[in-house]
Amino acid sequence: MCRVGVYFYIYYSVMRKLLILFCLCCTVVVRGQVIDVQRVEGEFNVGLGTPVGNFHDGKHRIGPDLGLELRYNVPQSKFDVGLLANLTTSVFDFDSRPGFDGQWDLTQSNRSVNLMLVGDYNFNQGSRVNPYVGLGLGASFYDVVEDKVYPQSGTGFIFRPRVGIELFHHLRIGAFLSVIRTGYTNFGISIGGVIGGRPGK
Repeated sequence: MCRVGVYFYIYYSVMRKLLILFCLCCTVVVRGQVIDVQRVEGEFNVGLGTPVGNFHDGKHRIGPDLGLELRYNVPQSKFDVGLLANLTTSVFDFDSRPGFDGQWDLTQSNRSVNLMLVGDYNFNQGSRVNPYVGLGLGASFYDVVEDKVYPQSGTGFIFRPRVGIELFHHLRIGAFLSVIRTGYTNFGISIGGVIGGRPGK
């Protein structure tokens, strides 16, 4: 099996397990009273991500992840839906000289600007400690910045499962996997500030 096929199989296996987990969470029958919360909430988050998979044998580096999200909390439910505008970057270092000499002197940032529909299942909606699992699906507009060792640009699809915890109605800490295309897929962590979504009075 070629290298691309191996990575595709790994991505497929991971995504299938995450999707199954998400579906299981969504089919849980919730017993007891659901805490009613404010309908609309917004979030600004920042994070760090590292590339997943090989890209021209480049050395993986840490890159930034930024997001702005607007969510609607479904009444008498533990689900929310919304829109996420996101910028994420997979960073690679390359050696410019023939025959690798151990000096990584070129840095290519594979940047993607993404617009997604998102949804979450909140295990403890309205409480001070609220774990969640969610999924984002949408369009990705990608290009290359800094040293353009392997330039490319275009439009594609993004699949972004996520899991995390919301604390005290205002702090949201999570992990994500942005699956876009070879060289752009990354895994990372983020921290965000939330406005709205508190328990109703």
